[in-house]
Amino acid sequence: MALNCWRAKDASRHRASVGAKGAVVVCSVLTSCGPALGGGLGVREQSTSAQGASFAGAGSGGDLSSSFWNPAAMSLAGPGLATESHVSLLYADIDVRANSVSVLPGTALGSSTALVDDHANVDQLVAIGASYASWRVDKDLVLGLAVNAPFGSKNKAQDPTWSGEYHFRSSQLLTVNVNPIASYQLAPGLFIGAGPQLQYLALTIKANPSGGLAPSQSNSVLDGDDIGLGFTGGVLWQPSPATSIGLGFRSSVAHEIEGDASMAAGFLTTGLGTAPFAPIDFEAKLRTPEIATLSLRQALSDTTRLLATVEWSNWSRLDKVDFIATSQGGLGSQPIVQGQAINILDFHWDDGWFFALGAEWDASNAMTLRAGAAYEISPIRDPEQRKINVSDSDRIWLSVGATYALTAAMAFDLAYTHIFFDDAPIDSLTTTPASATTPVRRFTGSADQAADIVSLSLKTKW
Repeated sequence: MALNCWRAKDASRHRASVGAKGAVVVCSVLTSCGPALGGGLGVREQSTSAQGASFAGAGSGGDLSSSFWNPAAMSLAGPGLATESHVSLLYADIDVRANSVSVLPGTALGSSTALVDDHANVDQLVAIGASYASWRVDKDLVLGLAVNAPFGSKNKAQDPTWSGEYHFRSSQLLTVNVNPIASYQLAPGLFIGAGPQLQYLALTIKANPSGGLAPSQSNSVLDGDDIGLGFTGGVLWQPSPATSIGLGFRSSVAHEIEGDASMAAGFLTTGLGTAPFAPIDFEAKLRTPEIATLSLRQALSDTTRLLATVEWSNWSRLDKVDFIATSQGGLGSQPIVQGQAINILDFHWDDGWFFALGAEWDASNAMTLRAGAAYEISPIRDPEQRKINVSDSDRIWLSVGATYALTAAMAFDLAYTHIFFDDAPIDSLTTTPASATTPVRRFTGSADQAADIVSLSLKTKW
């Protein structure tokens, strides 16, 4: 049963040259801001091999990337040093169509509703990277490192003056997560693993709360970042050579984002009558969700394995995020004082669930084929929970993949996934505090979306 990083398919194969292996390094995640193709703002694309089976069996071993879901899986690494580098290319085809835009009562502008029929294309083509390394200290202890992007989103409306400009022009959420891991064999077939998470988060949001001005004049921008701490833990149990059961946990990471809010021409950027316009400092508290993953790898024969995963994500903890001013500003009669909310991200999401079933088949000593399907229950289930830039909905994953062992010390993975999304109606309110010039506005519409993912990885034993 293939439970180590990859099977040494043929002992007679020669080891790769030092020069070839020297081209492989454990790289940091340089791009992690693609469309969030995991539930909510989650980025699921952390492993090419796991993706090939729609992440069935992801936390029960197989290779080093399993440690993202379960750090105890690092115990299955082979002797010495091993590394993996995974890259996923994502194309999200997202079309957001507007049905109506409204100004709500209670401001100097009064109230109005306009029926519209335009749309914003927010298609994105992005790359996401993940890297892993392991060092076997002795027969029981393995030390490892995982570098990932567990959360992210990047969207931009192709037409910045479309009907939904008051709510959204572009947004970007970037995370880089560094997770040192120690895994240990407590008894034959029983492994534990744990490690800290050090996570960098950066957030940028652009919209046009004033409206009616050119994009260069009216973009309101929230821009901030933070570094937070968390942990991972897990257990891996192999009651027999044919069975591997993994249970992994990723903790919430608390972030206290600090940054500034600005607008090229509007109430957020002035310094109470001073010139030039000066951004207003803010702080915002955000906690990422806990994630628990239960996975199974069960050998059906010497060459065939059944894979399964159930995963829970605590997105219901993401209630709302208040952006609180920590400096003064304002425009004329619309001052902003310290402690005032300058923007609110209102989520009120539910928990997310993911169910996957797949299989692996060793076609030869060098080639393993895999396929899988998954059903994901989105944390966004109602139109009022859905944002223009996070138009998430329930979805079906269909995937195929393969591993090819080039030598006993080098292997490649390849995977392809297509994602089918359910209908995604949107009923969204702006949450910038209302004033005479920036009233609360309502947007109704829907998102039509699909996605394709192609992933490639390179694994080396040093």
